[in-house]
Amino acid sequence: MEILSFKDKEAKEILEEGQVLALPTETVYGVGVRWDSPSAYSRLCDAKKRRPTKPIAVMTGTKFVLDDFFILNEGTKRVIQRFLPGPLTVLVKAKENAPEQTHLGTFVAGIRIPGKPELLDFLNSLPFPLQVTSANISGQPATGSFEEVKRIFQDNPLVEGIVRGTCISSIPTTVIDCTGETPEIIREGEIKLVDIIKTYKGEEK
Repeated sequence: MEILSFKDKEAKEILEEGQVLALPTETVYGVGVRWDSPSAYSRLCDAKKRRPTKPIAVMTGTKFVLDDFFILNEGTKRVIQRFLPGPLTVLVKAKENAPEQTHLGTFVAGIRIPGKPELLDFLNSLPFPLQVTSANISGQPATGSFEEVKRIFQDNPLVEGIVRGTCISSIPTTVIDCTGETPEIIREGEIKLVDIIKTYKGEEK
């Protein structure tokens, strides 16, 4: 396993080659792969011992055009504009051209644009979004510790590299479902449902 920084070209190369990279987000450490490689997706699931039928959110930078692959109504666009980048995952409907591994046939995908500046710059440098999930063995607690992630995966041949860094908050992201008529909370973190609803309806001042 290579120990890297976000500025190392090897970090980008690992993802381009369809390998798994561990990296710090603003909440917990994650493990990620490019969003358009079925073999990379399988490798990620195997590395975590995670069910391949359990969806993994799409993580991207601010340059990626979400409308090209996802159906976003005006309320959802307001939520994304106000709260992202930030600790929020938004569930939206995927278009036909979205990679199947992002929605697993449900045509519902989670979108995440992280607020960690170094990570955001790294994502903006990639020619593709990622799918990122917590850097742990499935069923075990998530962690924001570089040393803990290194301990978990250092002998795992499926994880090619780990980006050394720190996580800002131990509070998980808020997860909101925007596929219906009004947003529904799946998991509440720092961003609260009441504020999301106001923004969705265009009522915030």
